[in-house]
Amino acid sequence: MKYEVKFLPEGKRSTVAEELPLMAAALKGGVDLANICSGKGYCGKCVVEVIEGQLSPLTDWERKRIPPERLARGYRLACQALVRGHVVVRVPDQSRVGRQRLVIMGKEPPVALKENVEKVYLELNAPTLHDPRADDERILQVLSAKGYRNLKVDYLVGKALPKVARAGGWKITVTILGKREIINVQAGDTTKQSFGVAVDIGTTKLAVFIVDLLDGNLVFADGIMNPQIRFGEDVISRLHFAAQGEDNLKEIQRTIVGGINELVNKGVADTGIKREELYELVAVGNTAMHHLFAGIESRSLGLCPYPAGLGRPHDVKARDMGLDINPSGNVHLLPNVAGFVGADAIADILASRLHERERLTLLMDVGTNTEVMLGNRDRIWSCSTASGPAFEGAHIKCGMRAATGAVEKIRIGPDFEVTYKTIDDEKARGICGSGIIDGVAEMLKSGVIDTSGRMILDNHKRIRDRNPGKEFILIFKEETASGKEDVVITQDDVREIQKAKAAMYGGYMTLMRKSRFKKENLSEIVIAGAFGNYIDPESARTLGMIPEMPLDRISFLGNTAGSGARMCLKSLDARSEAWRIAEGIKYIELAVEAIFEEEYINAMYMPNSRLEEYPETVAVIRAPKVVRRYVKR
Repeated sequence: MKYEVKFLPEGKRSTVAEELPLMAAALKGGVDLANICSGKGYCGKCVVEVIEGQLSPLTDWERKRIPPERLARGYRLACQALVRGHVVVRVPDQSRVGRQRLVIMGKEPPVALKENVEKVYLELNAPTLHDPRADDERILQVLSAKGYRNLKVDYLVGKALPKVARAGGWKITVTILGKREIINVQAGDTTKQSFGVAVDIGTTKLAVFIVDLLDGNLVFADGIMNPQIRFGEDVISRLHFAAQGEDNLKEIQRTIVGGINELVNKGVADTGIKREELYELVAVGNTAMHHLFAGIESRSLGLCPYPAGLGRPHDVKARDMGLDINPSGNVHLLPNVAGFVGADAIADILASRLHERERLTLLMDVGTNTEVMLGNRDRIWSCSTASGPAFEGAHIKCGMRAATGAVEKIRIGPDFEVTYKTIDDEKARGICGSGIIDGVAEMLKSGVIDTSGRMILDNHKRIRDRNPGKEFILIFKEETASGKEDVVITQDDVREIQKAKAAMYGGYMTLMRKSRFKKENLSEIVIAGAFGNYIDPESARTLGMIPEMPLDRISFLGNTAGSGARMCLKSLDARSEAWRIAEGIKYIELAVEAIFEEEYINAMYMPNSRLEEYPETVAVIRAPKVVRRYVKR
C-alpha cells in the first residue's frame, strides 16, 4: 500500500510505501528538511507538525527530543514517524536547512604553471595514393618530429579523427595529456582555449572552480551544499549507507557526481567555455568523501583500524566517472594520509605552505571534522578530531547550520542583556557554530557558567530550570522567526561545546607531546576551512579551543582545500609536492592514544585545567571533583 504525504507550506507531495518514515517522503519529494543524524533520531532536528493523517506511535527518541507541549500539539520527528495513511505535515522554519552560507575561496599562494595538458597546432598533408598512411599515423609522425614520442590515441579521439581532420582541411589542434596520450582533436587552431576544473568535496559543501590552464586565472567559482547530505550530515552516516550494498555505493557516488556536474554546467553556461575544452579535473576531500566520489569500497573506513582503500594519487578517465567535462579528460585524485586525514588536508598544507615554514605552526581545518596539523619544514604531525557535529547544530537544542536566520555573533553585557547578529539579518531561527562558540564564551566571561561549564546564574529572567538542567534564554520567542519558542543555550549544549573544544585542544596537545615540542615553540596558529572562517578567535581562545596566543598571531585562510586543488590543477610540480607531503606526514590515531584521553579530560575546563598557561584569559578555578563527576557521567 502506498500513501501520499503533503508538505506545507510549499504544498510539495510525495508518495511512499506504508511503514516508511516521513523523512523518506521528504527526501523523495525534495523537501528542505534537516537530516543531521541520518534518521537515527538522536539529533531531533527534523521536527514536523502533523496536521492530519495516520502515523506510527511515538518512539523513545521522540519523547526525549520533543518537549511535552509540542508533542501535545502533534509534533513528530520525520525520521521516526512511519506512514500509515495519507498525511499532511508542516515543516517549521527551524527544521529547514535553509540557504547555507558557504565559504568558497581561500588564500592561494602563487605557483609556476606546469600544466598536465598541452595543445599543439598542426598543418598536415592530406592522404594521397602515394602517401596513404592512416590518419593517426600521419599525426603521430609529425608530433614525434616535434618531440612528442610514444603517444597513444584515446579511443573516442580515434573515432572522431577522420571527420575532424577533413573538416579542418588537415589544419587541426591536438590536445596531449601528460606527454603520453592524445585526448582531443579539433579543427583549426584552438590553442588559446584550454581549461580545467578543481573540486573541493567537503562534507557540508561542494565547491567547483574553472581555471584557464594557459595563464592560471580563475574564470568561475561557485558552490552548493554537498547533495550527499540527504544520506546523513556526518561522514559515518554516509559510510554506513554506502556499506549496505553496491547499489547504495553507486547511488551516493552518482549524487556527488551530479552535484559537480550541476556546477560545471553552470560554469559552462556563465563563461561560454565549451565542455570539450575542460580537459582535466583535480579533486580533494577527506578520505571518506574521496572514496565515495571515486566509488571505492569504503566499509573499512568505518571499522577499526580505519584504513583507507586508496592512499596514493590516482588518475581515471572522466567518462568512467560520469563527469561533464571532456570524456577523454583526466580526473586526478590527490593522495590520502589515513582514514580520517585525507586529500583535503594535503591541499591545506600545500596552500598554507606549512611544510616550508621555519617556525612551529599549528594548522587547523575546522569543519565537520577538524584536521589538526602541527609542524614546520622539518616534519608535520597530524590527527583528526570529531568536533564538527556540535558546531554544525547536532546535539544542540537550537543549533542549526550557518543559514539564513542563524545567530552567528553574541555578546552578553551588564545585567546579562544579550545583543546578537543573525545571518542575512533575518529573525532568529536558531544558533550556528560561530554563534554557539560566542554564546558559551560570553556566558563564561559574564558569570552565567563557571569554568567547569556548570550554569551558576540564578533568579534572573533569562534563566529557567528545565529537565535535565538549566537553560539560558538568548532570544525571547517574540523576537524569533517562529514567534513560538525562545532561542536558548542549555546546560547540555554547554557540555557538547566542552566536548567539541576539548577534542580540538586535546588533539593539538597530543601532537605537541608526541612530537616533543614545547608550548613556547609554537609561533603561529592558522585556521582554515569554511567554519573556521567565521570563528571569533577571542571566543575560541577564551574557551580553550585553541592555544593561548596573541590574536595577531592567529590567521584565517578560508577554503585552502580548494586553493590546494587549484594549485595541483595548474602545476605538476604541486602534485609531486603533495605526494611528498603525504609521504612525510606522521599520522597519530587518537583513538589509541592515552595522551589524548588525558588531555581531553584536562581540556573539559574552560579554558582548561592548566592555570599557568592562561594569563590573559578568564581565571581558571580548579574543581577536580566537578570534572570527575562530569567525565564519569
